[in-house]
Order: sequence, then structure tokens, then C-alpha cells
Amino acid sequence: MDDGAEVTAYLHEIEDIFLELRGSPLTLPPGDWHVARRWFRAGIPIGLIRRVLEDVFAKRRERGAKGKVSKLEYCAPAVEAAWEELRELTAPGERLEAPAFDPSSRLRALAKALPPELPGREGLAARVVALAGDPQEIEEGLAVLDREMLATVAAFLEDATRGEVEAAVEKTMAGLRGRLSAEELERSRERLTWQVLRQRLALPVLSLFSPEADG
Repeated sequence: MDDGAEVTAYLHEIEDIFLELRGSPLTLPPGDWHVARRWFRAGIPIGLIRRVLEDVFAKRRERGAKGKVSKLEYCAPAVEAAWEELRELTAPGERLEAPAFDPSSRLRALAKALPPELPGREGLAARVVALAGDPQEIEEGLAVLDREMLATVAAFLEDATRGEVEAAVEKTMAGLRGRLSAEELERSRERLTWQVLRQRLALPVLSLFSPEADG
């Protein structure tokens, strides 16, 4: 299939995220490209996909699951369920009456989940709980705050922790060199750094659909 530039960028963004989480330089199999194109046609935001994939991998680690997730298709039900839930919550009329989803309580749970030692924790927590609007607007605001949180943590890292993070990132990057362009490698390095930081410092994913938002 001949993809336009916008579709190609979307597909490679998803590939980068999945392969970083999987910790493997392998490319996506053909069936997974169809999954990613389906998500593009459905209009699923990259930010939501990233947070759901991180959640799926985190839950596997918590369960002590063996082996690696070999296909993006494994995560498709979770991604599509989260997107459908978000669409229902933002649709007019009777869909808004669906129970068991309270953005305000989820925002409070996210604020509470911020580590006590996080630089600027109180200010960030206040900004999280102050978000308002429909769930999609809140999700977009949380994505901005999530990036700010990671950047702030990176700026305040102690030398020893910084060295550990850099070593972990370089270990994965070594397997990606020769397979990705310089630009793709740079994007991969940044995302890997954020992923390792989140794992090492127990940082929550700031999303209405993250496990921490369940309280």
C-alpha cells in the first residue's frame, strides 16, 4: 500500500513506541501495519495509543508474564476499547449517562499518585486536578502535563541515577542502530529516556485511562 506522508509518520510513530516498550529492534510484521492503518483511519490519537501500550506492558510486568509481546495486534483490543470509551464519553446525549467514569475523581487519583519526592509536586498536582472540559480535552491537557513532568524530573536527576538511565537507554539503542535513520534514532532515544525514567522513579502515566487513575 502506498501511504502518504501523514500516514507514514503515524505508522512509524506507533512502530517506535511499540518496539521501545518491547525492547527489540525487530520491525513490525505485515499484519501489525494493517492494525496501525486501521487506527489511523479511526482517528485514534498517538498520545492515547502510547499511554494504553505503556499500560498493557506495565500490567504484564506486574503479572510476571513470561516472554515478549511479539505483535502490536496483542494490544489492539485495549487500544480500541479505550478509544471507544473516550468517544462514548464525548458523544452528546444518552452516552454521557454511562456510569463508572468520573473524570474529577480520576484526576484526584492521579494527583495523589505523584511521588512525594517529585520536584514541584504540589504545583503539578494542583494543575492536574484543575483540568476541566470533556474527557478528550482533559486527556490532551494531561498529555502536556505528562511531558512537563518527565522533562522536570530529567533536569533534577542526581548524577548516579542519570548514569543508570543513560546506560539503560544505550543498551536498547545499540540494537536499533543500523535499522533506523538518524532522525528516528533521536526520537527513539528521547522516548526510551522517558520510559526508563518513568520505570525507575515510579512515575504515573498522566492519563484518565492509566491504572493510577483508578485510585
